[in-house]
Amino acid sequence: MKLSLYKKLALTLFVTFVVIAAIFVWWTQALSQVSKSQAEQQLHLALATHLVDDNPLIKEGVYDYDGLSNLFHTLMILGPSFEFYFVSPEGELLTYSATSGEVKRQQINVTPLKKLLKSDSQLPVFGDDPRSVNGSKIFSVAPVFNQDLLQGYLYIIIGSSKYDSIIEQLKNSDKVMLGVSWLLGTLFFLLVVVLLLLNKITKPVSRLTQYIDQVSQNQFNISRDAQINWPEEHDEIHQLGRSVNAMLDKIQQQLTTLNLKDEQRKELLSQLSHDLRTPLASLKGYIELIEKQTSDKNIVSHIEIASKNINQLNHLIAQIFELAHLEAGHTKLHIEPFNLLELMYDVAAKFTLQAKQRGITISISPKASEVSVYSDIGKLDRILSNLIDNAIRHTDAGGEIQLTLQQQQDIALVSVNDTGIGISATDLPYIFDASFQAKNSLSNRKHNAGLGLAITNELVKLLKGNISVSSKLNRGCKFTISLPL
Repeated sequence: MKLSLYKKLALTLFVTFVVIAAIFVWWTQALSQVSKSQAEQQLHLALATHLVDDNPLIKEGVYDYDGLSNLFHTLMILGPSFEFYFVSPEGELLTYSATSGEVKRQQINVTPLKKLLKSDSQLPVFGDDPRSVNGSKIFSVAPVFNQDLLQGYLYIIIGSSKYDSIIEQLKNSDKVMLGVSWLLGTLFFLLVVVLLLLNKITKPVSRLTQYIDQVSQNQFNISRDAQINWPEEHDEIHQLGRSVNAMLDKIQQQLTTLNLKDEQRKELLSQLSHDLRTPLASLKGYIELIEKQTSDKNIVSHIEIASKNINQLNHLIAQIFELAHLEAGHTKLHIEPFNLLELMYDVAAKFTLQAKQRGITISISPKASEVSVYSDIGKLDRILSNLIDNAIRHTDAGGEIQLTLQQQQDIALVSVNDTGIGISATDLPYIFDASFQAKNSLSNRKHNAGLGLAITNELVKLLKGNISVSSKLNRGCKFTISLPL
């Protein structure tokens, strides 16, 4: 499914907004928790040391673990946010004020305890929580010595399980939930405002894009009434829309002018070639009459040269008239089904004598075929005649011209391949242009008006086909025509 620009931007903005909001909430909570833990641990850092120094039961070395358990129970009543443990130097819990079911592990890691006892330790430092299998909490710790022998550690958890339960209840209270709701509502309102603003910005862009697509489909031929009337607002998008309208007006004027001039050119060529035919025919007739009535060899020679030039000029005018007629769209088609290979043999037969006189052989493959097309046989005859004539003129004695027929699905491919002088790579893109004359024609001094291939190209397009060419200098040339069956 193709998404519009607004939907893409809105989706991207929404996902980005959600991710940033989640990261912000997580980071705020994490920072708040770290700051809170650091402050509470800093505040109660010396708590365990004071209890060891002020309590004889601990200061002189612990012998009465039951008495110490009672002391811990009393302290927990006075300070319910603390949990008291006495652990061995290896981390084993020796005594505590809790039922056995509340304590989840009997061994803790003493490395965090030793780390906190160092004066340069960075707070907060978290130690194992005996009431959790994998949990950790901030703590206060003090070593307990019997004379110079380390007997264990007084380990005080800051923030007991009861304390955590109360904090959790406060988090779930109505006021907290109301505050969170207000925060989420504010963020959602901000998102809606941004999306509305984004819609206001992207809607004209989407409208302009659709408008340009419509103009492109209409070949830039769009009337002023069909143009979008962009309001006179001082923003870049509407200004761009007005600039597009001005550009389209200019393009429309230029297209109209070009079309008019093209029609005038075609009409002029058609009229000019038609008007030239009558005086040329008259001139040719008088020259032929003079040629029959004179016996002076010099005069006859000059008249023959003039007659040859008149024939060439007459042929060129006929080509100009035919090309103008094709470009103007005045040519009618006579569609009928026929065998394509039979037509190829008929056309090749017309050039057999001319090719034999020049020492060129013409071959056709395959020898038999049932490929038929539904087309104009006269126009296709003209196309093949132009290509074979062009191949003969550009192929030296001893050369060969091959005509081949192939069928690919619903397409018939007819190729005319010669072993002549070929066409250079720089000339190939222009050989179907009217009045184009390739450099090889000049170098070989062969007459080529340049209209034969242009007429051929127009005829192929008229038959809804396609013509392509491949060639290399001195390696021949191959024209391929593709026609729908």
